[in-house]
Amino acid sequence: MEKHKYCRDLIQNVDPDHYLISLYAPQDKRNALYALFAFNYEVSKISYTVSQPMLGEIRLQWWREVINDIYQDKLRQHDIVPSLAETIERYALPKDLIMAMIDGRSQELYPENPDNIVILEDYLSLTAGNLYCLMMRILGNDDLDVLANKLGLAWGYVGIMRSISYNFTLGKKYIPLELMIRNNIYPNIDLSSENSETLKPIILKLYQKAEEHLNYIRKHKDTITPETRSAFLLCALTRHYMRIIKRTDFNIFCMNEKKYLLSKQWAVLMAALFNRF
Repeated sequence: MEKHKYCRDLIQNVDPDHYLISLYAPQDKRNALYALFAFNYEVSKISYTVSQPMLGEIRLQWWREVINDIYQDKLRQHDIVPSLAETIERYALPKDLIMAMIDGRSQELYPENPDNIVILEDYLSLTAGNLYCLMMRILGNDDLDVLANKLGLAWGYVGIMRSISYNFTLGKKYIPLELMIRNNIYPNIDLSSENSETLKPIILKLYQKAEEHLNYIRKHKDTITPETRSAFLLCALTRHYMRIIKRTDFNIFCMNEKKYLLSKQWAVLMAALFNRF
């Protein structure tokens, strides 16, 4: 249907990793997944498109009102809303999880570093963790929230590593302050390839945290049900990016993800065929 096509095309263009794993989901679930990922994209891009935190807060509040309206059977004008509303109703998605995703994005509007790893993981749980908890409900199992949250944490850590230099240029600093000070790196550092060695201990720590959460999922993979298996193919994608990071000896300025596009698709296919998480 036309209302679903917009979300599908959007995710195919702006979020190819989630689009890829959605292709392994049951066909009758894919439109709902596209809607969920489209919503995630819309709220996640806000911090990159506003010049002041207050403007971002206004846009996030608009999305809160959009969600409130959907639960009251009222639809605002936006290209993803018809598909999102149908998804929320069809799968009885909990409003509190969706609102928590929006609340988590508020933290992205401000330049302050999280104080420590615990606070960083709270943010990742609100955003990516809740995203995958909602995905579980679409796929038909709401008993895997612990694994879904672990998936969000691992994917979140890898996302931070992949985009760290770009985010620093925009004043976005997701590295815990405690970790930076421990490694004699200060918040006003000008990141460039010249100080990549200084940054390596931090990248290694983030890498280890991602690996820790992936290993937890692998240890409990027998609890992953067939209907939710497609979501956990994201583990294969996470490990794929981690291999690229490791090949650079944790030098984020040497990453070349385009070089490994074919191996990315192969990693997901092998995970799907042989249940590798």
